[in-house]
Amino acid sequence: MNTTKHEFQPEEVMGFLDGELALGRAAALSQHLKQCQECAEVAAGFKSISDKLSTWTVEPLPARVVNHVTSARLGVEAAVALPSSGLPTRARPSFLKWGFGTVAGILFFLLASAALIPNLLKSRMAANESSAVGSLRTLNAAAVSYQSSYGHYPLSLRNFGPPENGAPSEDAAGLVDPVLSAGEKSGYFFTYRRVPLLGSSGQEGYTIAADPLNPGSTGVRRFLTDQTGMVRAEPGGIIIGGSSRETDPKETDQHALSRQFAPMIARTAEITIVVSNLKNARELMEQILRGQDGYIGQLTLSGEGSSTASLSATLRVPVEHLDACLAELKKLGKITGESQSGQEVTQQHADLAARLQNAQNTEARLKSVVGRHAGSVKEILEVEKESSRVRGEIEEMEAEQKSLEHRVDFATIELRISEEYKAKLDNSSPSASTRIHNSLVAGYKSAAETLLGFVLFFAESGPTLLIWLVILLVPAFLLIRRFRRAAAVI
Repeated sequence: MNTTKHEFQPEEVMGFLDGELALGRAAALSQHLKQCQECAEVAAGFKSISDKLSTWTVEPLPARVVNHVTSARLGVEAAVALPSSGLPTRARPSFLKWGFGTVAGILFFLLASAALIPNLLKSRMAANESSAVGSLRTLNAAAVSYQSSYGHYPLSLRNFGPPENGAPSEDAAGLVDPVLSAGEKSGYFFTYRRVPLLGSSGQEGYTIAADPLNPGSTGVRRFLTDQTGMVRAEPGGIIIGGSSRETDPKETDQHALSRQFAPMIARTAEITIVVSNLKNARELMEQILRGQDGYIGQLTLSGEGSSTASLSATLRVPVEHLDACLAELKKLGKITGESQSGQEVTQQHADLAARLQNAQNTEARLKSVVGRHAGSVKEILEVEKESSRVRGEIEEMEAEQKSLEHRVDFATIELRISEEYKAKLDNSSPSASTRIHNSLVAGYKSAAETLLGFVLFFAESGPTLLIWLVILLVPAFLLIRRFRRAAAVI
């Protein structure tokens, strides 16, 4: 049958004979078979093959093959039943099997411990050292907050800890947890010492050392910090982020120089007040700012004229007027929240000043090269291009330095004022039918979510549960089978 001359394939003819062809296609093929002799012959051939296959049967096995298989099966059954019908066999003592298994388990545990314990010890020491560095930074931040609140650094670590009862005070400021204020945490013990005088400026400072309780077991390195906020490792250098690098001589000189001056603290205060009249409170706030030489950095007013009106503002005041400004703002209404913090930027400012000085020196050398007119025109243009790039970096660093100094000179007050809630009579509650409808919808959603949760749980945890079921049931089945055989033998 040449398929290029006919629109129906032989497979379709077979499907038509088996009754598997679609109705429309089967009707068209039936009409085609009446008109095409070649396709009719193909259909007749397929029908003949199908009739022959339907009458085909399997011939029975010869008698000798059946007798051979039967005798072999009887021999196997006799061999299996021999131990129970013949002489009794002596089973192995069970305590030997359990003894060998126990010894093998102990040996495996010892080998695994020998391989894993050194790595676990190193991981533990690394975690302790990381915790010690974090604790030192926490103490630095707490010292800044303490100094901002009480005008001096604490006398001992216990002054950082929480009070036994009552409000925080100079003896117990409540800035760190009781474990750290006790001097021991995560395998390290901490030693705090206040320095009464710092250089010729007469400013006070402090030093904190973190030493491992058991060197080589709880930690290896010793860590030091002071009022500059820099954390140093011995050995290891300066800790930056979570890593350490070797101390550069220039950084060491710069650090020694920075210790001769008072730390630069960017102070921040947050206060939340509830007032009876938001409009009057805003006017008084602006009067207080004008009196303290401050200004509004940002102000957001929401819900004015409603029962939930509130005001959020970022205020900037000279740092020496911060306490006085806060005292006047507290008179606006009821205080519901207050916090103060300080960020030390001494090292950041010193690094920026050093980078700025280096860039200015580079710019001066480039200008001297241009002034001498040495070299070709192309070289002079390249020098001028480099000089322009350095000038751009200098301007960026000068702007950053001014911004940093402004943060130190002007404290930030995050003020939030909200008006007292005033309930209003509202009869617009939904009807009973609406509430019933909403309850039914919520119940349907809850039921659907619960059913979906069960399906997701079994879809996610089903394979794992199946694996554990196989792991636990197969050994249990083998043990039960062995015990039954041993009981039958005895």
